[in-house]
Amino acid sequence: AAAAGKSGGEEAELAAALGQGAVGEDLELDNAREACEAELLDFHSAKEARSKQSGKGLVAAYAPVVVALCGHPAVAEGHPLLRGAALAALSRLMAIDGGFCEEHLSLIFTRLRDESDKGTRSALMVALGDLAFRFPNAVEPWTEHLYGLREWGNSLHDPDSGVRQHAITVLAHLVLNDMMKVKGHIAEMARCLEDPDPRVAAVAKLLFAELSRKHGNPIYNLLPDLLSRLSGDAATSPEAFQSIMTRLLGFIDKDRQTEALADKFVHRFAEAALAPTPKPARDVAFCISALALSDKAFKKFMDAWKLYEPALYDREVFKHLDAVVAKAKKTYGGKNKSGRSDGADAAEALEGPKKEIEDFERKMAAAHVERFESYRSARRAEGHVFDDDDTPAVTLGGEEGEKEAPLKATRDSENDGNAPEEEEEEDAALPDLNASGATAAEEATFVPTDDARLDGAPPALAETTENDLPDEPADANDLPDETENDENSPDEPEPEPAPKRGRAAAAKKEKKPTKAKKTEETGAAPVRSSRRALRAK
Repeated sequence: AAAAGKSGGEEAELAAALGQGAVGEDLELDNAREACEAELLDFHSAKEARSKQSGKGLVAAYAPVVVALCGHPAVAEGHPLLRGAALAALSRLMAIDGGFCEEHLSLIFTRLRDESDKGTRSALMVALGDLAFRFPNAVEPWTEHLYGLREWGNSLHDPDSGVRQHAITVLAHLVLNDMMKVKGHIAEMARCLEDPDPRVAAVAKLLFAELSRKHGNPIYNLLPDLLSRLSGDAATSPEAFQSIMTRLLGFIDKDRQTEALADKFVHRFAEAALAPTPKPARDVAFCISALALSDKAFKKFMDAWKLYEPALYDREVFKHLDAVVAKAKKTYGGKNKSGRSDGADAAEALEGPKKEIEDFERKMAAAHVERFESYRSARRAEGHVFDDDDTPAVTLGGEEGEKEAPLKATRDSENDGNAPEEEEEEDAALPDLNASGATAAEEATFVPTDDARLDGAPPALAETTENDLPDEPADANDLPDETENDENSPDEPEPEPAPKRGRAAAAKKEKKPTKAKKTEETGAAPVRSSRRALRAK
């Protein structure tokens, strides 16, 4: 039964172990196929010690000719069609044998670097993708060249959009099938998110969307490396950096991952604050502002004050961190509120976190103003000339240092713009004192009219001369008591309070009381100028 190869039970297992029956036949077929392949495709490699029959295969006989053509200067500078055919033949021979592939990878990458025809470059990228899938261990040392060095200008940095599209498609296929490691080179693919060709950008977006769905969300582990590489790349504009990081940080939806990323980003401030330019600190601050921090994460952010406080000299850094505080105002302490049943208790529970955030906001604003002024002063002392507006992002007012007039970089304040006008109005309302200590209003004479008293309007102020003065009674006691009439009049409006003045003006006024004030204390009529003139007569 074992010799007949019958399937079933212990007999079939015994036949498989002895290599007899159907299993034996399959083994013989595999051996025959390998022998045919060796006869047709056997290559001679200088790195391997083989038998005398090595390198005498039918296809392998053409390998030296193809290699010589691809390396010949005349072919390299010749017609693009001949050059493309030679490189295509070389790539197909490399896909047959692993040793031959590893030996000639340097040649094919050199031709990719120097190739001028865009069609040939696209074909080579597809061929290299096949080689990486067939012999990943052989192509792995050339991974950096496969992504394309910036000095070469090929692959993902190729000037032709068609070549870039083929490159991003091949690399996305290898990455998603775990045939190539992305760590260390993911920044090259992340830059494709802002590619001017929408086809390249669409493939890059699809790649990162598929990566986010894989187990463990690899993007979370790649973000710190992405931040370092994109921030240190001078060719990446701030707008492109912010757009790329906003899209990638949007894939982080777990509080635990958000908290860990925020902690890693905050600790980068210690190095970013010492950089010669504020760009690293700006990039780190933007990444923190793009995260949706939980209460626990924001609490850690406040506790790490000493790490990012030295970087507050920059207005952009302060703007991003102020946005973090603005978000926290809406959510910080929300869990305490949900745990309360009574509205009054909930308000009391939120009072503490709200005050804590406001105190932290004032503290950060004061530190920004101080750091900004010291930094600008030090740079001006070195001879640096600033082109922008030499003002901090916020202005401090009052003894407590509250934020009163933030610029456009921060939230607008509605009441700050009216303060200077009110001060000007108060100054204009105060009369000037003349040399004798009396006001200019004291030189005028009150001439109340009957119509004014009936209408309830205040008495008009008019200047009179000695000829126009009315006859005064002989005795001062016979004068009509106008003050009592004014007090008893129901239609007479109450006098408005005097505007507030400074301490120096108030003290001067107390030392030199005006005659009008003395008249009010004695209860006499306000007709002062006419009485003085009549007495002189």
